[in-house]
Amino acid sequence: MSLRDRVSARTPRLTRRLPDATPRSERRRRLARHLRRGAPAAVPRAAQAHIYLSTRWLSAFLVAILLIVLYLFLTHEAFLVQTIYVGGTRYLSGGEIFTRTGLIDPENPTRLTHLFWVNPAAIERRLEADPSIADVTVELGWPPMMVQVSVVEREPVLIWEQANLRVWVDASGRVMQLRQDLPNLPRVVVAKPSRTLNIGQCPLQGTEELLGPGSCIDLKTVIGVQQFKALYPNVDELVYDSAKGLGYRDGRGWMFWFGDGTDMLTKIAVYNEIVRQVYERRGRRFLEVNVSDPDAPYYSLAR
Repeated sequence: MSLRDRVSARTPRLTRRLPDATPRSERRRRLARHLRRGAPAAVPRAAQAHIYLSTRWLSAFLVAILLIVLYLFLTHEAFLVQTIYVGGTRYLSGGEIFTRTGLIDPENPTRLTHLFWVNPAAIERRLEADPSIADVTVELGWPPMMVQVSVVEREPVLIWEQANLRVWVDASGRVMQLRQDLPNLPRVVVAKPSRTLNIGQCPLQGTEELLGPGSCIDLKTVIGVQQFKALYPNVDELVYDSAKGLGYRDGRGWMFWFGDGTDMLTKIAVYNEIVRQVYERRGRRFLEVNVSDPDAPYYSLAR
């Protein structure tokens, strides 16, 4: 045996271990077979631990939180409507508005309404049923300004006195409760109340009956009062007769009847001409002058 052969036999053969060329999918299949056989799977040291939370537990937790919030909302006194914020009023007080909202029981003031049960639309309808209120807006919020009420009141244009009761009347003829004395408003007094109801939209006008909610004054009559007041600002009181209409006691001692606001300027011109011809030229005094129909005026003279 040659020297080269002896050296080769003594020296171990050095081999280099190549990296594992097994595909990743093959390694996964081997691991799966290992697990099915019951062998423990090797977990790499660098693998991170994962915590899995069931969605059912998370949903139950959220439901519990919501129930607690709902309980506090329904039971806490901070959400009980004890006061309201009212704006836009001139004649009505905040207490009157609060009472008419229905949120408080006048017989049991300690019984309060929860914010959850407040119905803004129902409150608006209830307040707008009041003849003194033209429009209402109700808004809800969080404490302390939970209920906010904005009111537009009807403005009175005259005072109507019938059956010893004075009421306000607005520009559309709606009768309202008189709440305070306004000296700038003209006053109309029913001189001879009728015992029979009128035929028309305002059957109680000029009768012995009391005027209340739902009552009205004829629009032509209201316009007549406004026009006469504009022409004679110093006149504070007019008279109403169910047959003759509106009238004014002339300072010279007689009644001047002009009916309503129709053709007011023509009626005034006819009246002035009659006074000029009869009173100023002839010196005769009247008992009354009626120009309700300017085409057919008439008068009666004092003896």
